[in-house]
Amino acid sequence: MILVLGVMLVYSQSVFAFSDIQGDPAEAKIIALQKAGIISGMDDKTFDPKGKVTIASGVQMLVKGLDLNLDRIRFIKEPKASDSFDYVPDDAWFAPFMIAAIHNGIPLAREVQPQNTLTREAFAAYLFGALTTKVNYVSTMIWVEMKDQDEISKDKTIAVQELVKSKIASLENGSFRPKAEITRSEAADMLYNTIQFIKDHPNLGEQPIAPAPGASEEVNVTSVAVNAEVNKIVLSRGTKPNAGYGIKIVGVDFTTEGQATIRYSLQNPEPDHLYAQVLTEPKAETYVSSAYKVTAKQQ
Repeated sequence: MILVLGVMLVYSQSVFAFSDIQGDPAEAKIIALQKAGIISGMDDKTFDPKGKVTIASGVQMLVKGLDLNLDRIRFIKEPKASDSFDYVPDDAWFAPFMIAAIHNGIPLAREVQPQNTLTREAFAAYLFGALTTKVNYVSTMIWVEMKDQDEISKDKTIAVQELVKSKIASLENGSFRPKAEITRSEAADMLYNTIQFIKDHPNLGEQPIAPAPGASEEVNVTSVAVNAEVNKIVLSRGTKPNAGYGIKIVGVDFTTEGQATIRYSLQNPEPDHLYAQVLTEPKAETYVSSAYKVTAKQQ
């Protein structure tokens, strides 16, 4: 889908056109996304470019546009919307999109209200969360000055900054207008730009998706001799995409047969929190007598 949008942008400007988007800054992009089956109008003739975007419809756009799915995630049971959300019925039309979103980096809180409208900064946070899960996004140290920087929520600053730097989002007279409700036209524009950004940077590659909470995950256990009597035991989760992942040793059980079982717990990113996209290796360590054979068990 991502590869064909560029061609559609050239050839579809007079085809499938909505009657109410002529002259809209995102007119060509809206048409391209519509022809690709990513977005739809209010009916066959109108798109309502100035209309507001609900959380449910915004998430649907991102999931379809960025092809977010659960194919590479192993679950111990079938995921349901009620597992992750308090106000998303399992049989709602948007439930599958919400499930795909929460497992693909979109920071949705458990108490999210799907019918509420999205602000520009909230949509930016959702979009950036999906982008950095989709590909190995690399940040730069550049800081973009914005007239309304102080109005941007602290937990959404990184998302807004990165999208503006990547030219996925744009400023209006030096301002981002973070608290303004995003329009359907603006959301389509940012989504199209994200798809184009991924297409233009094939070297970014696919981001590996970590196992879902509750799914099994391999933890590497290594033993390093401190001296003849003591070994340092290190548990590692391997490389993770951000600092939201952690591992903690809960306790160690010893048996008379010379067995030591290290019990550990895993911490995963909070769904409503944005983390700097920096590769990390979560580790935990403890010390055990060299007389014991060590194994590890998740608690």
